[in-house]
Amino acid sequence: MLSRSLSLASATLTLIALGCSDDGAVVTGGRGCEKLGDTAVGEPGACAKTCTPLNDEFCGAMAVTAACPAAPAPTPPVDVCGVLLPTPPTTNDIPVELARSSGVDEFSGTGAPDLGCYDPSGYPAPPDLAASQAVTLKGVAKIFSHGCESNDLEIAVYKVVRDGTDNDGMPGELIGTKVVTAADCKASGGVPEEIEDCGTRYECTYEYPGVPSETELLVVTGGAIWAPIYEYGIFIRNAEVTAKSFVKDVRALAQDDYQVIAQVAMGKNITPGNGALAGEVHDCGDVRLVNAVVDVNTPKFVSTYFTNDEENPLPDLSAKGTSTLGLYAALDIAPGPIAVAAAGVFDGKLVSTGYFRARIFPDAVSSFTFRGLRPFQVP
Repeated sequence: MLSRSLSLASATLTLIALGCSDDGAVVTGGRGCEKLGDTAVGEPGACAKTCTPLNDEFCGAMAVTAACPAAPAPTPPVDVCGVLLPTPPTTNDIPVELARSSGVDEFSGTGAPDLGCYDPSGYPAPPDLAASQAVTLKGVAKIFSHGCESNDLEIAVYKVVRDGTDNDGMPGELIGTKVVTAADCKASGGVPEEIEDCGTRYECTYEYPGVPSETELLVVTGGAIWAPIYEYGIFIRNAEVTAKSFVKDVRALAQDDYQVIAQVAMGKNITPGNGALAGEVHDCGDVRLVNAVVDVNTPKFVSTYFTNDEENPLPDLSAKGTSTLGLYAALDIAPGPIAVAAAGVFDGKLVSTGYFRARIFPDAVSSFTFRGLRPFQVP
């Protein structure tokens, strides 16, 4: 249950979930969504005519200062921890609610979305650093979009710098020694998959020893034929360790696809020296969510969602929220710290589906998948 859930009459669902009244009337439904004249009643620094979700108590000191527009948008935006998002999608002016994705091969599920970890009573326990142990990270180097083998992919694991300075989100201490997948995935026992482009695709397996549990981690992949991906949000609970190992698939993105996706979304390449942010929106049960909205707090050329094609997902500029794949991207962003947030409508209420502070790197993709409040984010 959401800690501040309200009983909403059906006649007011759209008003509460999507914004605040334009006539200055007092509207209930969320701290930043309560209006008295043009003043937002809520957290300090809230922009005029914005809405905060009902389950955002976790923001606290993690929040960024919202970049308030010079004039309120015609449709009031959503404010999640200082990141302004577009309003969730609607059909005939009625909010389209978040739903679990049940027809996909990965991260599929049924039933109502699980958002309990955003409620204070459901917060995960903080990291138990005193009990951290060395485990072997292992899994499959999975290809995003095109490619018939994830061979020669370099994998490195780092701790994450969290010092409150401009270095926030940088790779910190390198864990152990970088590993490289086999030169021939098929010959080395890679995982086969039948796909149209390749006939049979072979994805290499990997093992990376000496990775600490109960620690925020950053996994970086890349190589001569692979674009760099900086994957944030990795955390290994001791309770999830089996036989001193933890299963974690990594991603391989072909150098060509780095710009192909940009061409589809922007009609041009990403500016040399800039980067991109991409990932998925899942619920607290690690199931993909449909109809979530996502955005970042820094200038970008475009934010986009993706098609439902699991083998070859491409940007869908007409989409107003996540598809069955839960995929999102923000493209052509200058290097530096970045905050990303997600939200949606659930049970007639505006709710957060996550927030994170990452970093953009030159000519690379930063990746973060929302999987509920992470243990290292517990206020």
